[in-house]
Order: sequence, then structure tokens, then C-alpha cells
Amino acid sequence: MSKILIEKIKQDLRFLRLSDMADALDSALLEAEKERQGYLTFFARVVSRQVEARKSRSLERRINKAAFKRHMTFESFDWNFQPALNVEYVKDLAQLGFIANRQPLLILGKTGTGKTHLATAFGVRACEAGYKVQFYELQSLLNKLFASMADDTTDDIIAELARLDLLIIDQVGYIRSKPEYPSLLLDLVSVCQHRVSVILTSNISFQQWGDAIGNPSITNAIVDRLFEHACLININPGRSYRTEGPHAPKLTENNTTDPSRES
Repeated sequence: MSKILIEKIKQDLRFLRLSDMADALDSALLEAEKERQGYLTFFARVVSRQVEARKSRSLERRINKAAFKRHMTFESFDWNFQPALNVEYVKDLAQLGFIANRQPLLILGKTGTGKTHLATAFGVRACEAGYKVQFYELQSLLNKLFASMADDTTDDIIAELARLDLLIIDQVGYIRSKPEYPSLLLDLVSVCQHRVSVILTSNISFQQWGDAIGNPSITNAIVDRLFEHACLININPGRSYRTEGPHAPKLTENNTTDPSRES
């Protein structure tokens, strides 16, 4: 095939915003010649490379927009470490039916048991499935909602969050609270109910949420809404990755930290 014609095709593809097809054209032509491909096979492969590249960029955008603290997946989760975890149940939930059904998912366990890892893994899997996801720590989310009261944009922010497919609220526990926080959280949960799947992680019991967030009566209303059709992962009792995991500090016989483990 004429090099001039090939370059013309590349220019036309880039004009049509099909740059990945243009970039793949030379190697695709070589493969087609080597394998003596038919026209449809050749065309299908070139189109497939454009589609794969576009899907990859779209996934990257969704993950970046979700603002996870770290990229943690089910593939990197140690399924054998946590004896209190119902592995089969978690893997069933990883099929994301709870998102399609707009159900809440509550993940309970003491500090270090892998709650944030699981919540993030669900979020990454949801991004891979094409869902819109956002990750917040509870303190940061409430700070944002409280700050929005100054310019009267609270309803706009809650409406934006209600357009998500999955909202992850991490570290529901004792926070630096303000009197407005419980009502703001209730407003958010009420708007999201039956519209958005919400994942919450907590290292305290539901009975303690009222004291932690600041208003037991309002917090009870929040819990009532979350428990309706909710899924629950309970890692109590559970082992802590921070104190018992493979990277936890090791103690010598004298109960001092092993110097070889110090950074």
C-alpha cells in the first residue's frame, strides 16, 4: 500500500478523533500482511484497538474522579488473613448487584481490619463496570457540606452526590463534630435513599454513632434509613493488619521493636 495513502488515512482518522486507530495502523497492516487477514478481520482489529484505548482512558478518568485514598483492589486483598470475614458473601457482593439495586452496604470492624480496602475495592470494581463513584472520609464530607452553607450551595452539592451510582463514606466514627453535622448527614442520606448505593465503613457500633456524630436522635434516623434493604459485612471480631499483618512491627524478646524493621 502506498505510504502516501497510509499517511492520508492516518490524518483522516485523527481528524475524526480516532487517534488510537491511526497510531495502530502500521502495526495492524503488518499483522494483516503476515497473517493474510481478510478485510473484515483487519478492520475489526483496528476498531477494537480504538475501543480498548477509549475504554481505558474512560476508566482512568472515573478512578481519578472517584478520589480514592489509594488504589486498592480485590486482587490485592489477602483473603486468608481475616478469619472473621465471610469471603463467599463478599465475593458475591463484588458482582455489584447491590449497586444496581441501590442498596446501602455497611462494613463494620475494628481499626485495621481492611474496611477501607474492601470499600475501595468495591469502588474500583464499580468504576470498571462504568459506574460513577465518589470516595470521601466522613470528616471531609461533612466539612465540605458545612462550608457550602456559607454560600448556600449545600442543596447543589447534595444533588450532585445523588447523581452518583456509588457514594463511599469511609471512617464513620468519632469526628470533630459541629451541631449542624448530623442534620447535614441526614439530608444527604435521605436524598440518596433508593437513588444511590452508599457504602459506609465504621469501627464503632451503630449504638455509638449518635455520640460520635453528635446528635443521637438524628443519628438514629440516619441509621434507620441506612438499614432499609442494607447489606452488611461484619468483620467483628477481626485481626488488625496494622498490628498482626505481614508489615506490622515485629517485637524482640525484650518487647522492643526489631531495629531491622525500622525505616
